[in-house]
Amino acid sequence: MASAPIILGPQVIASVGQALDTLMPWLVASRFRILETGNLEFEDPEPAEAIKLLRSTVETFLPEATRAQLGRSSGLGWNVFFGHVVTWWLPQRSKVGFLRALVDRAALHRVALRIHWNEDEPVPVIEEKPGKDSLLWGAVAGLAVGLLVMKIFRTDALLTLLLSAGGFVAGRIWQRIGTVRVCGDPLCHAHVGRAKRCPTCGGLPEDRI
Repeated sequence: MASAPIILGPQVIASVGQALDTLMPWLVASRFRILETGNLEFEDPEPAEAIKLLRSTVETFLPEATRAQLGRSSGLGWNVFFGHVVTWWLPQRSKVGFLRALVDRAALHRVALRIHWNEDEPVPVIEEKPGKDSLLWGAVAGLAVGLLVMKIFRTDALLTLLLSAGGFVAGRIWQRIGTVRVCGDPLCHAHVGRAKRCPTCGGLPEDRI
């Protein structure tokens, strides 16, 4: 069974941001090569020390068991895995935040991290019309039901096609008359449904408070 996601809230975001502000001059100057063992070898000691200090900041909120899992799953060990995350992130830092890079690389090893920058803060809720994906999901659901019916009752393929078409029509109707609730934070805009907390940014929908 999958473990519960580890929430990275505002305090974590602030502490990592402060560490990066301090260490960036050394990190951007890093020159390294990857050895056959997977380890990183730096030309100068300062970038390696900067990564070590940034790693120690992350270790204050990432449980030891989670770090061990990432080390085992990557086959690199936690320390080397973290170094690879930093060096993967540095060239694209203008497009991807460091914590987002950490979350994405951890997800590859089935470790769920969530960045909740609005944790426990009220966020507006916007009601929107469903997108075109509702048509696709309707057709897929109809097709799945049709295949199941065909397998159980050994009907012909025509019924499967009719059920798939019916699912598409149902999706079209939902697209016209239905509404979806999304987080009003422009950086988030995730579907919140009737949840008490936005699953992406951690905000509290104002109409549910």
